[in-house]
Amino acid sequence: MKKKIRIYSSLVALTFLSTSILCACTNTDTSTAAKTDQSRYYFHAAEKAADNKRTNFYIDSDNNLWAWDSVYPDYPYIGNAFLPPTEPEPIMKNIKEVVPTGMYNDLFYVLDTDNSLWELPTDMNPSIPKKKLLDDVAVPNMEHAITANGDLYVWGDQTRYISGMVGLTKEEMKTPRCIVKQAAFTDLDTSTSFAIDQDGYLWSWGECQYGELGQGEAYIKSSSPTIIADHVAKFYRSYDRGEPTMYALKTDGTLWAWGYNQYGAVGNGTTETVSTPTKVLDHVKTFTCTACPSNGAFDTYTNAFALREDDSLWAWGYNDEGNLGNGTTESAFSPVKILDDVAEIETDVNMYTNLSFAIKKDGSLWGWGYNRFGQLCTGNSEPVLFPVKIADDVKEYCPFYATLYFVKQDNTLWGSGFNISSFSNDQPELTPPVLLQENVDHIQTIDDTVFSFGTDGSLSICGYHDVVRINDGFDSPYEINRRKILDNVAWIDGERGDIFAMTNDGKLMNFSVVTVYDGKVQPTKPAEIPLPLT
Repeated sequence: MKKKIRIYSSLVALTFLSTSILCACTNTDTSTAAKTDQSRYYFHAAEKAADNKRTNFYIDSDNNLWAWDSVYPDYPYIGNAFLPPTEPEPIMKNIKEVVPTGMYNDLFYVLDTDNSLWELPTDMNPSIPKKKLLDDVAVPNMEHAITANGDLYVWGDQTRYISGMVGLTKEEMKTPRCIVKQAAFTDLDTSTSFAIDQDGYLWSWGECQYGELGQGEAYIKSSSPTIIADHVAKFYRSYDRGEPTMYALKTDGTLWAWGYNQYGAVGNGTTETVSTPTKVLDHVKTFTCTACPSNGAFDTYTNAFALREDDSLWAWGYNDEGNLGNGTTESAFSPVKILDDVAEIETDVNMYTNLSFAIKKDGSLWGWGYNRFGQLCTGNSEPVLFPVKIADDVKEYCPFYATLYFVKQDNTLWGSGFNISSFSNDQPELTPPVLLQENVDHIQTIDDTVFSFGTDGSLSICGYHDVVRINDGFDSPYEINRRKILDNVAWIDGERGDIFAMTNDGKLMNFSVVTVYDGKVQPTKPAEIPLPLT
């Protein structure tokens, strides 16, 4: 499954950055090559809350940093007029990277060409000078960074739950402090944080209530960085809205787990809290854990899937809608094999759905779980308790809560489930997959909108998923006038009502898909953003 979305993440390997990021902004690019390089752009990287604006950044081939604002509607799905962004202006020189801070932050960070990390106010207030935080930085991030020699520094909210730093004043919290040596990977939040060092040791620190730190105690108010496992290749956490479960895949292919375990997400055969890493499965090559809604409740719970070296797929954890595919709606406290000959499993940990999918080695797409809108193409809306084949020769798929899109090897786009009637004029719940478009290279989602990229380079809108709950059922007030948006498109980025599209000849276009005309969803006419010549 091709993933075309660029995601900003703190989960960065030091070895990767030592080659790719350090080469991201060199002076050898031509003007067009620089403009079409998506890694040079940082859309909605900072927010100006007072003005309801998002700031966007671009680094040109001379390492000049340019910025412009997008006016973001308070209610982007209620038909607000689309307001064009401001024009890019140069704001700094000698910049090689921007660290996005997103919403609700009054600061952002930039990495200088000399590898020094600087802090700036998002409103670019000239009365507030920029502040140097660190030198010799290899991996910059929000409130933490890894230097070239592997030292992991933290500051700001990242210091709140570390023993010895809990009592720091706000001013003292602004000073970076080294907490781990030879770090290669980080997964930090403000309370429970992890790092893998260059020798494969997994470190944890912060607070926990259900053993999430893996330090041998269920409840810890604050702790210093502590080694909890060795020979770790990858770390995973479930992004539940309740309490999370943690996982580590070791270099020998063993999978280990610990943390919250009410529905068996740890996989050790019990529902008791697990406060130290416990081996769950051998011979694992790929793992994923997803957060599943619980009968309309706010909290979500974890189900876990492991693809083993023999291409068998195993599942365990929460299972109220058959989302484990083990033939029941009862949670599984230990791994259960559900499918053979699997090539690829869904790895979008932010799905928040009770649907699961896999692609087999022969290219067939299989699914199971929640099926209220007929997404799984079974001819009914009953939960699917075992994996069922949806289609053959699938190269890419995109699941939503109530709808499924997939692209076949012959470049046809198909859909099933809620709102597919926008294209087919049929009842969406019980129909087989509907052919939506031909000559499609790939699809991409931005928030609730699905776009198709044609084999000819064209960009079209092919799905819109603002599903509104009405009484006891679901309905949508929108229909989509499917139409081509642009030709010659290289990539798109952005969010919600403020989307950017780059053409192959170096033109940055801006449009919205939230404006509603007579009950129809139509993208606005793209407007060009004048980029600098370099």
